[in-house]
Amino acid sequence: MRGKISIFLMFVLIVGFCIAGALAKKEDKPAFARLTITQSKIESFDEMVKLYSESVVPAAKSQKGYLGILLLTDRTTGKAISIALWESEEDAIANEKSGYYQEQVGKFKDFFTAPPVREGYEVSVKD
Repeated sequence: MRGKISIFLMFVLIVGFCIAGALAKKEDKPAFARLTITQSKIESFDEMVKLYSESVVPAAKSQKGYLGILLLTDRTTGKAISIALWESEEDAIANEKSGYYQEQVGKFKDFFTAPPVREGYEVSVKD
């Protein structure tokens, strides 16, 4: 009987750890993604990527609710998509109202061949 209780308790502990791990994954899930889609001059594309890496990324890290940032690029067309991940849509809106977003986009005005397009999305799945 004692062996069966030990096995049962071990099973309960394992299930508990699995549930705790799943909940922890849910809590660190980004809730909102801000996309900025741009079209830039191909001849200055490397310079634009360098500016993004050296200026936008460090500035983003200091913002409330910041979770991460990505830059997707197509050097053959000059298209880039910046994806900033925020804890909430409210955090993304707050950094826009503060002027942070406009300041960052303004750094690239000489690179753009068209106005940037801004979109926001709820992050539904993250692994």
